[in-house]
This record gives sequence, structure tokens and C-alpha cells, in this order.
Amino acid sequence: MKTIAPVLKHIHISENDRGTPGSGQVQWDDVFPTIKEIGYDGWLTIEAFSTIIPEFANAINVWRDYSPSKEIYTEGLKFIKAGIGA
Repeated sequence: MKTIAPVLKHIHISENDRGTPGSGQVQWDDVFPTIKEIGYDGWLTIEAFSTIIPEFANAINVWRDYSPSKEIYTEGLKFIKAGIGA
């Protein structure tokens, strides 16, 4: 991330399994401090998968729910705010 910092415009907060941020194996204890260190102040977007829209889920080959849909954005937002220190 430090290498691309000068051109970084957008960060997707995504777990290794596309579930709720903070519920997987991503090393967030390294990621969030680096985001702050490089002075990034742009968008942080949760990127997660769900089966709530069956046609979309089938199109991207999602075959199981990783997290309840509401949990993805409610718990994910809390996790990001805590990680960034907001």
C-alpha cells in the first residue's frame, strides 16, 4: 500500500471470504495503521457477497451466505470505524 499511496483513490474493505469485515483472516492490525500512516482520507467501501438477490448471486457464483446481509453493513461499519479510530 505504501508503494501505491500517491495514486491510491479507493480502498475496498473485504474479507478473505467476502463476509463481514473483521470476521475472516485479513490482518487488519497491519492494514488500518498503514491506511493512517500514508494519510489516506478517501472512501473505504465494504465489498461483501450475499445471496439476497439470487440472480446476482448466481451470476457471480455465490453459493452460500457468508454473513447475514444486515450484519455485513452494520457490523462492518462498526469494525471499520474502530480500526480507523473514528
